[in-house]
Amino acid sequence: MSAAASRFTAIERPAVMQQALNNIGSWMLSTVKVEPGWSELVLDIKPLSGTVFVRITEVREDQDYPGSVGPIKQDSPVLDEIHNLQAACYVEGQGSWLTASVVVTAQGWPEPSYQIGASYDRANEPQDWQGEGRMSARDLREHLENFPREDQYLPAWAANRLAGRMVSENQLGAQDLAAASPTPSNPYLLQALDSFAQDKTEQALANVVRSCLGGKLVMDISQSAQNEQGQEVINYQVLRLSNGMRALTAYSSAAYAQAASQQLLGQGQGRLQIDEAMKVLLQVVQDPSLDVLVLNPTSNQECFIEKAQLQWVLGSPHNAAAARALVEGNMQNLLLSLTAPSSMLLLGISPQDGQGRPLVLKGEEGQNTALVFTSAAEIAALDPTLEVRSAPALEVLRLLAAGESQAVRINALAPHATLPIEQVRELLAVVESQ
Repeated sequence: MSAAASRFTAIERPAVMQQALNNIGSWMLSTVKVEPGWSELVLDIKPLSGTVFVRITEVREDQDYPGSVGPIKQDSPVLDEIHNLQAACYVEGQGSWLTASVVVTAQGWPEPSYQIGASYDRANEPQDWQGEGRMSARDLREHLENFPREDQYLPAWAANRLAGRMVSENQLGAQDLAAASPTPSNPYLLQALDSFAQDKTEQALANVVRSCLGGKLVMDISQSAQNEQGQEVINYQVLRLSNGMRALTAYSSAAYAQAASQQLLGQGQGRLQIDEAMKVLLQVVQDPSLDVLVLNPTSNQECFIEKAQLQWVLGSPHNAAAARALVEGNMQNLLLSLTAPSSMLLLGISPQDGQGRPLVLKGEEGQNTALVFTSAAEIAALDPTLEVRSAPALEVLRLLAAGESQAVRINALAPHATLPIEQVRELLAVVESQ
């Protein structure tokens, strides 16, 4: 089946994406042979012309165990689901993803409950995992035939590849490699850290935490090692503070990480990896040997976030997928995050409002926009005095669709998105018709 054969409207896409994710997750659980007790299974997907390569990583006790890499058999039913997922992620003129990571989480062994999510990379060059090959000019041309892009959305490496200019890694110096590596596209975290450096209040700290939730962090993995089976175990950089506490380090950019490596350890360039911030925050919460997370240590942006603060944010209902979609500016993923079965939204309620009504922004000509939030940190960063209430996202949207507001705004502080109430009603109608 050609990926180009499927085209979906913006309203149809969330339901198609969720169904494809559910089917891919079911395939993973029935196909991958691992011992019980794992916390995450990550399926990295890399479609090339005529072949879809996948890689499985098992996460157990906060350690990553990368598995084998191989092509999916041509008669496998999961191929159609991957094609549907890529087609449903297509944005006119901007293309679709080049690689994707589908994550199944498990909690409550020996009879766990499962949740599924995904992240999509539209810009960065797919990696060569185990010699299966990078994306060739032929692969690119086929991808762009199926998912056309305007020139402004074509990455520089892809334009060079199509023009027949390929620079190999061994031709690049260390500084060039650092510059060529993907970096977190989260300017909101940089702004929040700058604000915190100028005014170290609880509200400013909540702004840092909420800016992390939907983005990525640079991690120093120079302390990684091999286990007895010869498999690499990824270890993040941990510092012992003067007060005896153990701090997990994370960085907003490779530049901050390299500067810290030189100042803290007297080393040159460390070994870096970019990870979802949510994964990093969860490690601090779940690892009893860790006490605190420190962002950009040794810099003027240094920010300590205690475990108790992260436990409060992650222990309360939150919608990490929606936060990530807002950071990425991806409306399709945002709609998907609102329609997923386990999706939640939060309301900030004024203590003086005995009726528990959601906050409303007054616009021009008397138009009202109802405010909803993706986490408790989003509410605290806006106003720490607000009470936090949560409910399933679809229930919140139904409530607001039946009210008098003309729009719904997701998060008060940037990044945020505003949905006209008619779009909310259309989305609800599509979900209810499934």
